[in-house]
Amino acid sequence: MRVLFCILSLFAALNLCGKEINIAYPKRPFNLQLIVMKKKGLLEKEFAKDGIKVKFHDITDGLKQAKAAATGKVDICGSVNTTSIIMATGQNIKLNIIRAVCNATDIVALMTTNPNIKSVKDLKGKTIACVSKCTMHQMLLEALARNNMTIEDVNYIPMTNAETYNAMFTGKVDAAILNTVEMVNAKKRGARVLTTGKGLMRIKLVVAANESFAQKHPDWVGKYVKVQNEAMEFIKNHKHEALQLGAEDIGISYQDAEWLYNNTNLINTLDKDDVNSLKEDIDFLFQQKLIPKKVNILSEAAAVDIYFENFVRDQISICAVRSRSVLAPFHCSSDNTLRHN
Repeated sequence: MRVLFCILSLFAALNLCGKEINIAYPKRPFNLQLIVMKKKGLLEKEFAKDGIKVKFHDITDGLKQAKAAATGKVDICGSVNTTSIIMATGQNIKLNIIRAVCNATDIVALMTTNPNIKSVKDLKGKTIACVSKCTMHQMLLEALARNNMTIEDVNYIPMTNAETYNAMFTGKVDAAILNTVEMVNAKKRGARVLTTGKGLMRIKLVVAANESFAQKHPDWVGKYVKVQNEAMEFIKNHKHEALQLGAEDIGISYQDAEWLYNNTNLINTLDKDDVNSLKEDIDFLFQQKLIPKKVNILSEAAAVDIYFENFVRDQISICAVRSRSVLAPFHCSSDNTLRHN
């Protein structure tokens, strides 16, 4: 009996060996659902039921997240901007969008400390910095385009968010695009907002999974979606505690965390305006030569698939995995009604 028990124990140990899910954990912008999921141990609790370990990776840059997913370093990008997903798709990096995170339009801003710069039009010939190949890069191009300028009319320097912040206050650049913590701190130090994303573009962050991972482990994707739903409920019912967790995680005051929360539209799904803006983003990025071709991220054959759910309520659930544990597979007919397979 003892020998049999040892054999069974060894078999169980071998069976669990290698069962691990790797998740990119970016701290920008204010990813409150993800913060709650990690700090409350919600993912670990859910995946532990099947003996699956959860490992987080500190990767904030959107394109780096996509590339990490493509190489298998991470299975799920916990919060990645759709601009980076479009650019990754243009590079044949295939991701599946499985959930939405937020509309971060109001917490990304083009800012300056230069008293002579009163508007975006005054940036012609000036030096501007921001993170490249992501939403902030696109926002800079959008702001210039609205004022009849291109990137050729300014001296653009790609930098990380922290580098951009420091460069603006040391006078190395005339303006910068900043988000969340750096944006809040810059305002406290007297920097002025020339424009936010509002009126320029809809900034969208989503959860995305490695395509092969999503196809191989639809049940794991379903678990992740389930846990994010739980995190949203926790934020709704325990807002003060959730904001405390957020403030501690990114090193800001509770008041700043509350401001970010009030100016960040947390969502689980994208609405029709978001979907339409994705098409506009693709067209714009192609025009700006940031992608080699117009990628189609809304068709079933595309690298990034979006299945529509509850369309009559102007909502879509973003899940590219055909699985009973996530969503029954849907097809959209020409009149935008839904049919089960």
